[in-house]
Amino acid sequence: MSVNAYSRRVVITGVGAVSPYGAGASLLAQNMLAGKSSVKFNEELVKISEITSKVSSTIEDIDFSYIPRHFRRSMSKMSLFAAVAVKEALKSAGFENAPENTSLFLGSTISSMQAWIDFVNKYNNNEFDTVKTTAIFQVMNHSPLANIAQAFNIKGPGFGTSTACATGLANAGLAYLAVATGLVENALCGGTDEYHPIMTACFAIMNAASNMFNNTPQKASRPFDSARCGIVCGEGCGMLFVESLESALKRNVKIYGEIIGFGTNTETKSISHPSKECISECMQIALKSASLNASDIDFINAHATSTLAGDVEESKAINAVFGSKVPVNSLKGHIGHTMAASGTLELIAMLDMVHQNKIAATLNLENIDKECSNVNHLVKNANLKISTFVKNSFALGGTNCSLIVRRYE
Repeated sequence: MSVNAYSRRVVITGVGAVSPYGAGASLLAQNMLAGKSSVKFNEELVKISEITSKVSSTIEDIDFSYIPRHFRRSMSKMSLFAAVAVKEALKSAGFENAPENTSLFLGSTISSMQAWIDFVNKYNNNEFDTVKTTAIFQVMNHSPLANIAQAFNIKGPGFGTSTACATGLANAGLAYLAVATGLVENALCGGTDEYHPIMTACFAIMNAASNMFNNTPQKASRPFDSARCGIVCGEGCGMLFVESLESALKRNVKIYGEIIGFGTNTETKSISHPSKECISECMQIALKSASLNASDIDFINAHATSTLAGDVEESKAINAVFGSKVPVNSLKGHIGHTMAASGTLELIAMLDMVHQNKIAATLNLENIDKECSNVNHLVKNANLKISTFVKNSFALGGTNCSLIVRRYE
């Protein structure tokens, strides 16, 4: 469907982020433009000799104490991240509290690994009678959705969509469609995840975790580079507040950008490997949704996770749809792969950079892989006036999402 088929234009009026740089949406573009990597050596991974990757991109020193204890005790770390990000998104949208009709689109890859481990350990050690009721509300698949709805009194429709690495962007796309078609008035949307060494272990089992830069962690995540060797797992939460343009103009609030198209499809050739064909189709669906041609796109923020296969297939797909002239970057060289949060965190960073007319290059892209050389990689920060850009998220398991955003002027 074309965006012209919908009666309402949809804009982003609030942003909130917790990233490996810390709490605050502005920290993303600020640190990315400065070329700072958040990747560090992880001592916990040293304890697991079978895992050769020893790096991660995690969050430190976030104050959660202001969240009321009766809500906080039912929250895992990923829900705490979401609470901080939601509070910022609402504030930046001009609200002290969530409007009564607000909807919530929020998910994670899976529920809290640490909460599940604690839960299962008590079961295995015959200590099940010591499990607190609050633990149940940390291990539900939709725990972040439930936790945030309770903490912020969000009474509108709630959708706990979980599509692995594409979760954040999928929720942004679904919220866009819901507002555009009049299903909901406005929405908070995004993804959240917390790091656990098991996350790195999962990718290590698939030979997809970075393991060649343990001594130089900040070089470990290197999308499109010939020396890349896998994902650096991270954590965080990115949240958007979206509403109709009419509503935003009535409220006289800042507009960060306008969502004008969304494409999504599912890879069926492989559950673990993306394909040029399916990614190409996803981006074409997004273009059709926005009633745009490929030539209307000024920039592409790639999913590019620093894996051997994924970066190549995405490069081929971008070339097939857009040719070799449109500038492309990936922001995972800076913060690693923040999983469910990646789509919205990277979108928030792009919105800020587009506003500044300054775009961060792909960090650690020192020697472009020959198989990825068919697109116009941003290898140095650039002063660019971008009107319309594509944000990609492609998930393990096959869910693909492409969102098209336009500068609002």
